[in-house]
Amino acid sequence: MRAVKSVQIGRNDPCSCGSGQKYKRCCAAKDAAARSAELSAQQAARAAALAAEAEAQANSEEDAEKPKPAKRSKPPSGKAYAPKRGLESTNRGR
Repeated sequence: MRAVKSVQIGRNDPCSCGSGQKYKRCCAAKDAAARSAELSAQQAARAAALAAEAEAQANSEEDAEKPKPAKRSKPPSGKAYAPKRGLESTNRGR
């Protein structure tokens, strides 16, 4: 099995669009602009992904640092809180 090589157009080769001009005078500038736009879009996507990853990591670190609120104890079922009787008796005499 043979390896297939990709065909690159040289600057002085005839343009592939069929105009008969050299590639450098016909479509080279358009192709370079398209390649540049594609690379810029890829770079912007990578930067956005890195920023999102950094933000997610920062949020997870903040969540880990925050103390969790203490759970409030609930009264036993069916019983209400009542003041201690010892305190009531001390206030009566005064």
